[in-house]
This record gives sequence, C-alpha cells and structure tokens, in this order.
Amino acid sequence: MTIPTPDPLRVALWLAALGYAVHPLAPGLKVPVRGCDRCSPGTAERPSPTYVEHDGHACPCHAAGRPCHGVLAATIDPDLIAGWWARTHAAGVGVAAGPSGLVILDVDCHGGDVPTDPERLLPGVELPANIVPGSVVDGRDVLALLVEVRRATLPGCAPETLTVRTPSGGFHYWFRAPAGTVWRPQAGALGWQLDIRAGSSYAVAPGTVTRDGAYTVLGDCRTVAELPVWLARDLERTGHRVRPERPRVALPWRSRSVGSGYVAAAVESELRAVAEAQSGTRNATLNRAAFNLGTLCAAGRLEHDQLADVLRDAARHAGLPEREADAAIRSGLSAGERHPRTLSGAAA
Repeated sequence: MTIPTPDPLRVALWLAALGYAVHPLAPGLKVPVRGCDRCSPGTAERPSPTYVEHDGHACPCHAAGRPCHGVLAATIDPDLIAGWWARTHAAGVGVAAGPSGLVILDVDCHGGDVPTDPERLLPGVELPANIVPGSVVDGRDVLALLVEVRRATLPGCAPETLTVRTPSGGFHYWFRAPAGTVWRPQAGALGWQLDIRAGSSYAVAPGTVTRDGAYTVLGDCRTVAELPVWLARDLERTGHRVRPERPRVALPWRSRSVGSGYVAAAVESELRAVAEAQSGTRNATLNRAAFNLGTLCAAGRLEHDQLADVLRDAARHAGLPEREADAAIRSGLSAGERHPRTLSGAAA
C-alpha cells in the first residue's frame, strides 16, 4: 500500500479504509483538537463559561458527530472524517490505538541522564555484565539492548511492520494486537524511553506535520505485523496486557472444617486452584493439588478421606469427569503422602 501525499484528509481516509480509527489533532500540534465549549474547559486566560464536567465516554457530542474528547471520538466513518477536516483543513491525524486494535511501541530519543540502575533501564530484565559504558544514550539503545537480551528481532530485520520516524528522531513501531487481547499504555514500564501506545492512547499518523517537524514513514514497509510473541511476553510481564476479571468460584466446602491456621489456608488455596482451572490444565492442576495436600496428610495434619472428598468437590466444579478426577486424586495423594511436609514455625 502507498501512503498518500501528506494531505491530512487523504491520510485520515486511507487509514480509516484500513480499519484504523482516526481523530483530528490541533493544527501544528500533536494534541486532539479542542472540543466544543461544553466539552472543553478552555484556558486559564479564556475559560469556557458553558463547560460542563462530564464522562467523555457518554458524551452526546459523539452521536452528534463532533470530535470532542480525542480518542473517544475516533472513527472509521468516511463521511464523518470528511466533515471534520472540511472544518479544520490543517488538522493533523491521530490514530486511536485501542479502537484500531493496535499496540504501538514508541521509542523516544530525548537524551537526558541515563539511569545507572538496571531496574530503571529495563525493569525485570537481567542485563549482560559487559555493557560498554556510554553505549546507552536513549530509547533506541535501550530497545537494541532488550532485543539482544531476548535474542529477538524487530523491524529492519523481521518481522517487517509500518515504522514511523518522529520529529525528535525516535520511532513508532506499529503492531496489530493478537486476536482476543486487550492492552493498556504504561509509560516507562517496559524500559527507559520505551513507551506503549495502546488502549486509550493514540499515535500521530505518518504524514502529519507539527511545529517540531513531520512524522515520516521509515523504509519501504507499508503493512502492520502482529505483535511479536517475545515482545508480547515482555509487555504482559510489565502489566500492559489487560486480563478480564474471572468471577471467583463460590466454594461449597467453606462450611466444612478442613484443618486450621496455615493448613486451612493451604487447603483453600489448592482447592480454589482446582475449581478455577481452565480446560486443558484441570487434570494436572488436580493432581498437583492432591500431591501438595498429600504431604500434609503424611505430616498428620489432614485426614486422607476428608481431603479426597473436598478435592472431588473442587474437581466437580472444574468439570472433570468423576473417573478421571478419582484417578488424579489417588495418584496425587499417594505420591504426596510419601513426602511428609515439615511445618516448623507455622501456625497449624
């Protein structure tokens, strides 16, 4: 695909045709256009007398076709887009990451004091001991270091993906979010000068010109690759992935006395893990729980038959067939009972 000449309306329509939701940016800036007087508080010098503080998600301006609240107004509707840019010809183009199904790696090039603490440079990553002093200057070097540690590749190598050079000399690597996944922005969580545009955040589209310069496409690639597995794992580790909350299972055995103190807590934890186990892991989870609790049986802290009963209850909640569950419980308890658990210092 060929990116249109830097005419904002043509760029916006091109992106919308690809399924990427866009919204206008203030001319020459990289912030959304000012909303209507009801949605924008104005400035300290010129406050809006009709401004009403409200939740932008439910703002009636969206139904009325006004570009208030930036990302929340983003759309792929060509008529709406044409109307927005007809009113503000010089508006830049913002691309709403979440509605577009995008995860954009924003690599900054701001300079500044380089962190000496590895936990600030790349949190949670074990760095090589032979980093040359002075070799890390900005986000580009931090990304190169992460790629090296992970023995991975990024655009320029593989997979190829749309890459945008920012006016400051940084880069935006565009990726498609894997099907069924939701991501959030977390400034600096991945690494120093490495940010993520996802969820409620947005990126400036290629072709947009600001007072600081133009956003231009780097290289020949015009397609957007799926988020690489290795990078997705790091982003999940750093809290960028949004996991839906699973309802907690109501445990029917709460009224039954199964140990006390530390032992009761251990039983509760293991039984809940079994009851909430997902398809494909249920048998292994049950067997592991039976083994762990079997070690307490061997230590004289629990009754074998009582424990087998509550494990069957949990397995039933998980949907395991009875015969399969009984076999996993028998083998797990038997193995656990051969390894008594020491509870010195624990409140039993």
